[in-house]
Amino acid sequence: MKNAHYLYLLLSIVGGGFTAYFVFVGIQENGGNFDVIAFCKSTWTMDPYAKSLSCDFWTGAITGTFFMLVEGIRIKIKYLYLYLAATVLIGFAFAFPLFLFVRHRQLA
Repeated sequence: MKNAHYLYLLLSIVGGGFTAYFVFVGIQENGGNFDVIAFCKSTWTMDPYAKSLSCDFWTGAITGTFFMLVEGIRIKIKYLYLYLAATVLIGFAFAFPLFLFVRHRQLA
């Protein structure tokens, strides 16, 4: 695909948008409070389906973050630390496609 990097950019925008939307909804529903412990308990212990999705996400996010680090060093992507920070501060659904966009453009 000649312009695949634009697909990565679009996925980054969509992933970041949905992540931000649900964070704002959660903040509104909890009166502006964010309880990390309650969040972790709700995603890991609610039921087997939630556990399955949590394990799936964490496996993908850890693998993708490791790939960003190794591949970013290998092809010398500038400001690699920003993509790693965005993974933690914004979300994997935003940072990974954005990294792929930059990677694809650099390799082209």
